[in-house]
Amino acid sequence: MIGLLLVLHGSKIKEWQEIVINYAEELKRHFPLVEYGFIEINEPKIDEAAKKLVERGADTIVVVPLLFAAGMHFKRDIPNQLKETSNKAKIIIAEPIGFDKRIVDILKEKAEKALSVEGTSYQ
Repeated sequence: MIGLLLVLHGSKIKEWQEIVINYAEELKRHFPLVEYGFIEINEPKIDEAAKKLVERGADTIVVVPLLFAAGMHFKRDIPNQLKETSNKAKIIIAEPIGFDKRIVDILKEKAEKALSVEGTSYQ
């Protein structure tokens, strides 16, 4: 069975965890097993979330980093934190978000909303 593991950096800001919970809930409509884990600061850590997926029956874990680029967290920290679980399930790490035109639309929408609150038009 496939498990989906959302991976985030982590933050002291409480809303960060609430955001990932919302993403996880939405993704459960597409994947039966979804967990999230943080690289640092917050709980659960990546390895704890991966172990939970294995306990729930995952034999393959698709790791989806909520990161824009493949920095050290992507190249070093995520694989290192999944070493133990890789003995129990196949680990597939998806590419970071990178550039995606769909995100451009979201950013444009956010900018337009901010301008409308200020009563300013960009056109």
